[in-house]
Amino acid sequence: MTKFARLKFDIDIVETLSEAETPYDFFTASFDLFEDAVDILIQNVFRKDDYAVKYAVEPLLSRDGPLAHLPVRIKLLYGLGLLSQGSYQDIEKFIGLKEFVQSEGESIEFLSLALIERLNAIRAVAKILPPNLGDNQLEESSHYIVQMKLEQNRQVIKSSLILAITEIIKELHRDTPLS
Repeated sequence: MTKFARLKFDIDIVETLSEAETPYDFFTASFDLFEDAVDILIQNVFRKDDYAVKYAVEPLLSRDGPLAHLPVRIKLLYGLGLLSQGSYQDIEKFIGLKEFVQSEGESIEFLSLALIERLNAIRAVAKILPPNLGDNQLEESSHYIVQMKLEQNRQVIKSSLILAITEIIKELHRDTPLS
């Protein structure tokens, strides 16, 4: 991938995730981005013109094949050494976050303590998020100042997530010895 193509890809990730207003929309979009990135890597590694590889691998990667689902695909990539342990674990946690947010529904907020606790368990996010972000105990201030501070914290969380996801997806798009 050329430098320009990588930059455009990064911009596409940021735009896609920035448009998501709710955690539900955000984590659904991030799951889709991970699926796309993993699919591109798997296609680069396994979908070659070689008839034998194509004949053996195509059925495994099809919609109803054993490698059709993201959790199985990332395990394969991790097992082949194409994905670091940290990124593998982070993607697994993002998958869990998507499931958590879906179970909570549209009512969950980015500032939810339950969500922030789960975010701090993700290595790529925890190293970016400022400490004590979940502490929304604000001194007595005007309503507008409190709202501004809450919005700032919401944006910090969302921006940290976007940066973390972009870094993980960049790892998935690096050149590998198998591609």
